[in-house]
Amino acid sequence: MGRCVEACRWLCDVLVATFFEYDTAKIVHIQNKKVGLLNRLVQIGIIGYIIGYGIVVQKGYQKMGPVHSTVTTKIKGASLYNGSLGWDFMQNCPTEERNSTVFDTADYIIPPREPNSFFVMTNMWVTCHQVLGECPEDPGVQKSHCTHNDTSNCTRGTVFIGGSGPATGSCSDPFGPDEVQTCIVQAWCPTERENKTITKMGPKLTNAANFTVLVKNSIQFPTLRPGLRKRNILSTKDPDFLKNCAFNTSTKDGLYCPILSLGQIVDMIEPKENFTELAIEGGVVGLEIAWNCDNLERGIEHCNPAYSAKRLDDPRVGISPGYNFRYATYYQTENGTDYRKLIKAYGILFKMDVIGEGGMFDFFTLVLKLGSMIALLGIAVVISDVIVLYLLKKRWFYRDKKYLNVIDPPDETGYDVIEGPLPETKDTSELNKPINA
Repeated sequence: MGRCVEACRWLCDVLVATFFEYDTAKIVHIQNKKVGLLNRLVQIGIIGYIIGYGIVVQKGYQKMGPVHSTVTTKIKGASLYNGSLGWDFMQNCPTEERNSTVFDTADYIIPPREPNSFFVMTNMWVTCHQVLGECPEDPGVQKSHCTHNDTSNCTRGTVFIGGSGPATGSCSDPFGPDEVQTCIVQAWCPTERENKTITKMGPKLTNAANFTVLVKNSIQFPTLRPGLRKRNILSTKDPDFLKNCAFNTSTKDGLYCPILSLGQIVDMIEPKENFTELAIEGGVVGLEIAWNCDNLERGIEHCNPAYSAKRLDDPRVGISPGYNFRYATYYQTENGTDYRKLIKAYGILFKMDVIGEGGMFDFFTLVLKLGSMIALLGIAVVISDVIVLYLLKKRWFYRDKKYLNVIDPPDETGYDVIEGPLPETKDTSELNKPINA
């Protein structure tokens, strides 16, 4: 019990002594050539880092601001399909509709307007003259198969996953080359029955790679200076400039002629993509415009765009690759019966993205950068202290000179006792005399 009391008392004494300690800096001049040279080399290295990397490379003298932008697009081009891949992709379509078909922007740009992106249809599966009624479900829909003797899958009101409508409770007669039977559903009839082999024969819009898109991009840097604006179209008064120019990043006129073919955009992708293969099942492509502009105090005319593209979806997936969706156009017969044409559209979704930042000289930014980096000079002192106090042969001598312990109990003269000899004075009574201002 006594030992515990003594231990607690000792611990309390240590805590109290530590709490009431005070450390103050002491300057010790060490005349050692090796240590002095090392200290100066470290200081020179830190100063070189501050100026070379922090100020020059990292442009620590600039105030940076993000780019603000807007993008609009206009697509042009037409495609003629003459039946080179057959007409089997047009299900339930009468012969008069299976003629040479011309597709223009109103046909393949769906929807006509989309924020910062646009979709171009390159392939399709068409189901013509669908009317509301009852008909067999698509055989490709899971759990829709049945027989007249077994209609357990066809419970009335059941909607199959990926199906066309609710089941009626009955089973169809055998149909198709495989003589399959499926549940009869209430839907737009006939239901879509796509043949993937026919779809993958090739894109129906065979020259979609030659379609062109005008990308109009306006930028500004409002956080740096109001009025810093620029477009990616050459500033010229020639109204026919865009009609006669061609996009080319190696010349100024070409760089500021943002009329790109879809084939050019796909060719920018790394690793390389084949446009025809991409057009069969579709995909998602990102077109990026980068505006990284330094020294805007000289004028925004020195700021130029950089274009790049990348495939955003994964073409290597085995399940549901590419990009597609369905849409319909509706009609009405003379007797008032509604019908529609259903199109499963495959194509490329182009997503526009504008990135970048601008820089402009700012005195306060430079001062703050210098102040924060000059603090790194303290590293030289730390490195030199480590070498002197822990690595040199005379480290105990230097350590004794650097650290001085001051003990609190006062002596009979009223001054604190200092370990070690006091400096010699002729008359210590002089210390008690007041100092005249």
